[in-house]
Parts: sequence; structure tokens; C-alpha cells
Amino acid sequence: MPSLIDGIFWGVLLIAVGAWFILRRFVPFHIPVVRLIIAVLFVYVGIRVLVHGPFSRSGPVGVFSESHQRYTPGWERDYNIIFSSGDVDLSDVTVGASSINTQVNVVFGSGVLRINPALPVRVDMTAAFGTVEAPDGRSVSFGDTVYTSAAYRDGAPALVVHASAVFGRLVIARP
Repeated sequence: MPSLIDGIFWGVLLIAVGAWFILRRFVPFHIPVVRLIIAVLFVYVGIRVLVHGPFSRSGPVGVFSESHQRYTPGWERDYNIIFSSGDVDLSDVTVGASSINTQVNVVFGSGVLRINPALPVRVDMTAAFGTVEAPDGRSVSFGDTVYTSAAYRDGAPALVVHASAVFGRLVIARP
């Protein structure tokens, strides 16, 4: 259920911001939108901490501090960097008979995703008001694109990473 709540929160927030940008020319008074968005985000993060505790059960999280996260078999394989900077090291992943799916999210921060170039890797890069940069020079600032390593083959087992940056920056690097 938390993913539905997260989706509703971000959807309503983005719709409200978009509507405000459209309507602000016609509204005769000033509303401090940036302050309001920051306040709503702090309330949201506070509610998430109260509901889920100070640590996420979905995987490693770096919040308000620098973090160094490594791949650990058995985690739900979600890595988050929120209001901070850090790196996620997936260079030790070994692909067996089936693909490994992970998710790396950077929200209001900066991060480095380390991957092994010899491994078959597909990175689905998504950004909203942020940037995700691939090793081949490709980047996305608003929207989505795909980066694949030289060893990647369609249909074969691979490390599949869903990398997203919202108001942040994520750089995909080789170790």
C-alpha cells in the first residue's frame, strides 16, 4: 500500500505545481510556491518516517547524510538517496540463470551508480527536474531513455536497473 500512497502524493504534488504554473498569471495575489512545496515535502518525509520507522524495509536508504551502499543478496534491491549524496555499488553483482532487477532513486540529492562494464546491464534511466548520466555520454534531464552495456543481449539474463532522479543527479560510472 505505501507505493500507492507514494504515487498519489507525487501525482497530486506534480499536478498542483503544474496547475499553479499555468494559473499564476491569472491569480491577483502571490503564493510562495517554493516554500509551500518544501514544507509539503518535509511533512511527507515526516509522515513516512512515522509510518515506516526511521529505516526503510525495502532496502538501503541514505537520508540527510552521505551514504555508501553495496549490493547485498537478500535485500529487496531498492537503493535510495534522499536529501543527501552517496554511491550505490552494484559492481559485485553476478548474473545467474535469471535477471536481477534493482531500483536506484535519487531525490533532492546526488549519487553515483557503479556497475561492472563486463556484465550484461540494462539501465532504464528516468529523470524529472534532474539528470541521469550514462557512461557513454548519454543523459536524460526530463523523461526517460535506456543505457545498455556491450555485453547486454535482449532476452538473456542481465542486471536490470531502474534509475531515477527527481530534483537530483545520478551518474552511472564504471568501477
